[in-house]
Amino acid sequence: MKLSSLVTRIGGSRVDAWQIHAQANAAAARGEDVIVLSVGDPEFAAPQAVTERAAAALRAGDTHYTTIIGRVPLRERIAARHQAGCGQVVDMRHVVVTSGAQNALFVASLCLCEAGDEVLVPEPLYLTYEATVRASGASLVPVPVRPETGFRLDLDALRAAVTPRTRAIFLATPCNPTGVAMSRDELQAIAALAVAHDLWVVSDEVYASLVFDGEHVGIAGLDGMTERTVTVSSLSKSHAMAGFRLGWAVAPADLARQMGNLLLCVTYGAPGFVQEAACQALDDSDA
Repeated sequence: MKLSSLVTRIGGSRVDAWQIHAQANAAAARGEDVIVLSVGDPEFAAPQAVTERAAAALRAGDTHYTTIIGRVPLRERIAARHQAGCGQVVDMRHVVVTSGAQNALFVASLCLCEAGDEVLVPEPLYLTYEATVRASGASLVPVPVRPETGFRLDLDALRAAVTPRTRAIFLATPCNPTGVAMSRDELQAIAALAVAHDLWVVSDEVYASLVFDGEHVGIAGLDGMTERTVTVSSLSKSHAMAGFRLGWAVAPADLARQMGNLLLCVTYGAPGFVQEAACQALDDSDA
């Protein structure tokens, strides 16, 4: 039977590379001594207070449908955390809770891009970006970063990659897989480019809490970026909660509403007991 063209668009060499993850897991299942580096899943367990909060919510009957874009207390906490981190003034209207950061990236891509658009992405890149962008009908345009320059972004190459079809820039800082955290100067240059060409920026910041040398800078807080930035994050790395599948996007309020409309027919909301656990994690982080 015939399948849709979407199946082809979300395939490709970067998707095929995920096979190494399956091979590594299979080797581990056979008892081989394997260190799996194909996915960013911390080895330690989520904090005990977090798991106890989730268990208590389950025992209390928190097993029903919940607010599609996320419960108000959680969205308020995320907004406060984001504002404290990058200086962008936001409230819960700007926050959409998703089933992990990957879900936020996918929904943002579908809400921002369409057939004929181009999305610039520094490469090496997180492998799911290709399918995430191409699912919208847009094309991913890689902008190579080189080991001889410490994998730092070549801003001239980024500028040269912009065309009339360019719709957005996807970036990760700190970057998976290179580990590079973009400097304030680099992000200001990207921001100036985005403003000059009226581009969206989707900033994947799931590793922000793991910057130990220097500062993490969120591009959303820079001049001209409030109305054109989607910041994606989660608790997967910061609190070893990858299996909880809890992430979020902080975006302009109108875009956040549209992302909520898409989530209505994609996930219909993150589980309530998971959101309660996320509230606990964020409360403990601020304590």
